[in-house]
Amino acid sequence: MDISELTPETLVALRASRPYPAVTMVMPVDPKAPFSEKDRILLRGLCTEAQRQLAEDQDVERDVRLVLRDGKLSPDAIAELVDPGVPAGELVVYLSAAEPTQVWQVPTDAEVRPRVEFADRYLTRYLAAAEQRSWPYLVLVLDQEMCRLYRGAASRLREVKEHGFPDAPAIPSPEDAVPGPIPRAQPYEAHEEYVKQYLRTVDKNLGQALKAHNGLPLFVIGGDKTLATFLDLTIYRDLVAGTLPLTGMDKDTPADLAKRIAPTIEAYRTEQVERAVNELGDARSQNKYVGGPAEVWTAVADKRVYRLLVEEGLLIAGKTSGDGRELTTVPFPEPVTLPQPKEDFEPPEPGVATDIVELLVENAVEGGALVVFVPDGTLADAAGVAAVLRY
Repeated sequence: MDISELTPETLVALRASRPYPAVTMVMPVDPKAPFSEKDRILLRGLCTEAQRQLAEDQDVERDVRLVLRDGKLSPDAIAELVDPGVPAGELVVYLSAAEPTQVWQVPTDAEVRPRVEFADRYLTRYLAAAEQRSWPYLVLVLDQEMCRLYRGAASRLREVKEHGFPDAPAIPSPEDAVPGPIPRAQPYEAHEEYVKQYLRTVDKNLGQALKAHNGLPLFVIGGDKTLATFLDLTIYRDLVAGTLPLTGMDKDTPADLAKRIAPTIEAYRTEQVERAVNELGDARSQNKYVGGPAEVWTAVADKRVYRLLVEEGLLIAGKTSGDGRELTTVPFPEPVTLPQPKEDFEPPEPGVATDIVELLVENAVEGGALVVFVPDGTLADAAGVAAVLRY
């Protein structure tokens, strides 16, 4: 599974309580080599560590231990679920005794530390942070045969097949590249009204999709007439981040479409980073600014953050207080590499978490904050993380 398949509903399902242990495994993979031998060696080391924890954990029931030990924690079984055609820098594996194993392939340029964690639910912070790094968005394609909606993340698109999409017209109109017949015995205005009625239906369906996908930025593709009409009548005009001409895109595969819209997406991202940084400057003068891991952590815990800015390569290790409101940072431990994979999984010291960035991002999103990842060095005066407060 790749990050473009991650939806709010999927996250809710992953976060649901499960019989102990729900196992989360995370490891880096080489994005330039489709699951190389080095990746397979690291996966075997990860499974060995999981087996060790399983054997030592007295809270695991015997039957569950046997199912996990003798089947689910097989590196070969997990490797079979990896799609070598999906570029990724991180692998997140979710497995439990009673459910099919899920393998998520996540594109990331950030450093990824191998880890195995047992809990009563899957740990989704790695996916939540990766999704924010991938700048998720929606693409609506209005063409003469079918109106389609796609969810994008990183450089991949996945077609949305719910909320009324794909939406086919009753009779396509090749002349206008919009749905509906061209009446010969009626004034042309009647056809234009039909088009508007159809696009209002598309807009209604779009509203359901935007709500389900937490109001992601929207890019709309269509012929000149169709696009102009849609932009005039849509009630979601403020969420439209960009438009493109149709020009053959109705025949593009999702992969081809993703390549063609990539420059528009990249320009949007650059603009959003610049806007977010400028917003930080305004927040300073309004006393709505916090900077540095400790202050930002507390603001996120109190749900006061409107927008969170995090440098792409930021790594933070630290301890949190019992009530979760305070963070004390410690030097990030140096990674231990192969050929001794077991040492990769030893915790730095009791109570120290090395996934503070992922926790911070997930907590911010759950608190309703907007998250923007910015280039390294952008927030040098704030140790890599800053926020605009609501109040």
